[in-house]
Amino acid sequence: MSTSLANHRRNPPAKVRADALAQQYAEQRHYQAVALAQIDCLARVPTRDLLRLAHLCTLRAFLPGTLILNERTPTEFLYLVLRGTVSLTLHDRAGHKVLIGVLNRGDCFGEGPLFGDLFHGATIEAETICYLLQLPLDGLRGVLPDGPELAAALRTIYRRRLVESTLGRVPLFSQISPLERARIASLLQPHQYARGMPIIFEGKAGDALYLIEAGQVVVEHAGQVIAYLDEGDFFGEMSLLTAKPHNADIYAITPVEVLALPAADFNRLLLDQPALADQLHQVVERRRAARVATQHDSTRLNQITAAVDHGLLRGTHLFVRDPQLCDDDCHICEDACAARHGRARLQVHGVTVNQLDVIDTCRQCRVGAECIEACPSDAIQWNDQGALTITSNCTGCGDCVPACPYDAVQLTEHAAADASPLWSLWRQLKRLQNPTIPLTATQSPQRADKCDLCHGYDDMACVSACPTGALRLVPVEELFPL
Repeated sequence: MSTSLANHRRNPPAKVRADALAQQYAEQRHYQAVALAQIDCLARVPTRDLLRLAHLCTLRAFLPGTLILNERTPTEFLYLVLRGTVSLTLHDRAGHKVLIGVLNRGDCFGEGPLFGDLFHGATIEAETICYLLQLPLDGLRGVLPDGPELAAALRTIYRRRLVESTLGRVPLFSQISPLERARIASLLQPHQYARGMPIIFEGKAGDALYLIEAGQVVVEHAGQVIAYLDEGDFFGEMSLLTAKPHNADIYAITPVEVLALPAADFNRLLLDQPALADQLHQVVERRRAARVATQHDSTRLNQITAAVDHGLLRGTHLFVRDPQLCDDDCHICEDACAARHGRARLQVHGVTVNQLDVIDTCRQCRVGAECIEACPSDAIQWNDQGALTITSNCTGCGDCVPACPYDAVQLTEHAAADASPLWSLWRQLKRLQNPTIPLTATQSPQRADKCDLCHGYDDMACVSACPTGALRLVPVEELFPL
């Protein structure tokens, strides 16, 4: 054998080596796709999509007791359970820790953000040694449009878990077992209501118990707003328990998604769960007493009306100013905001609630934000801190300005990144020398602007500048206790 032939066999050409590596890679991906097909939630997903998923997977191992996800922190990954057991827990509206379920081999979690869910996280903790496949959500978003079976499978899991989580967040149902909660979830019927639509009418007989999955509603009696209900609340129980018509109107103030438990199933549930029946009767008595107290408290009625009219309940937090720590003619916070952003995005002397001045600014509406609905270029998006931000997609069309019911959005002049004085002068001279008629519309010199809690900065200018600590960002529940 010649020396050159021996060298050729020992050191094959680059193309041969590349082909061999490609073949090896394809075989590896095929085996990975076969393994993914054994996972229950992916059993009906076509091989072509499993091959794409295999490319995204990273194997992770977790020891018992490891916190994998926190319910208050957005996740960036979908996890598939290969081996081991993890627990799903969250806190109900009373602050109690609730076990939602236990996941084993073949389950998945972390799918919520794929379907726009911002507020339904769960805490995931390893109960045993766990081996999980971790897939980045950004990569999955690129697969879902061309993979309807995969999208449908993950959406089914998302809907089921969302219903079970909603039940878990309602103190009424949070203390029953996950198995019983899952049985109740299977009986619930989803309904959607547009902003302003009535859900139940005063004087009509009750036909269901309603759980608010997303959105907000208000309770009206004789034309007066007497209460508001939020995500995780329920209503309709009084009519079912007393066999009397509804004593108030309830309508949606945002787009609302509710889960209805039909009256027949509701009555069977109370027979099966006497403790739950006792809890419901206690809720009815507390609500009846609260309603009587509210109707005789003009201050409370005015606060509820103002809260609804000014959108104070639309977000999770509010800027408040303590007038006892701040002079009426002080505008340091407004000046600091204007210095950072070019204009003041907030105004003091807004609505007074419990001796506090609720600042006029963007409410960071959680559900049904009108600015998002009006934007034709998808330029208004959530950031990780729960604030609505206006991205570079903004074309300056201005549709969001009249859409906001709280006058929180304005159009402002903005300069291009290269708009130095010398550059601007050169462009003006060029236009004078070579006047032309543009064939396409130029970018608008304006962009929408609103408070985004100082997105991109390490602090909030208004709060940092306040010399007395009078200005604070507080949870809505601090002003309007549940």
